[in-house]
Amino acid sequence: MKEVLHKRRRNLGRGTKLITINSRTEDKESRTRVRKSFLYHVTRSEETKATATAPEIFIRKSFDTLNKIEKFCFQIKGSFYTTNGDVVAKVYFHHCLNVQIAWKDFCLPQKASGTDPA
Repeated sequence: MKEVLHKRRRNLGRGTKLITINSRTEDKESRTRVRKSFLYHVTRSEETKATATAPEIFIRKSFDTLNKIEKFCFQIKGSFYTTNGDVVAKVYFHHCLNVQIAWKDFCLPQKASGTDPA
């Protein structure tokens, strides 16, 4: 079973746009939730020669063995410049991907010992 929810918000007066996609999937092994979001904020730039900087990347991953929940978060933040005629605009963006997997029956692999009892 899979559910998908799509939201789009925008405020033209402030120059912002937010797109969010949420999905839930359930099968016999796990329940998975995925959230994707894309935020854009456009402002007019007074700079005539704009230089873009490298985006910031954040990655986090965790695994809760007691509750059998695995989480992954990936984010990118940055900005770039674009032109429309004589107008230079700066676009700030923030993209985010969150994944959470709740395992129903999950066993961690056992480490093999270095000695053989036989």
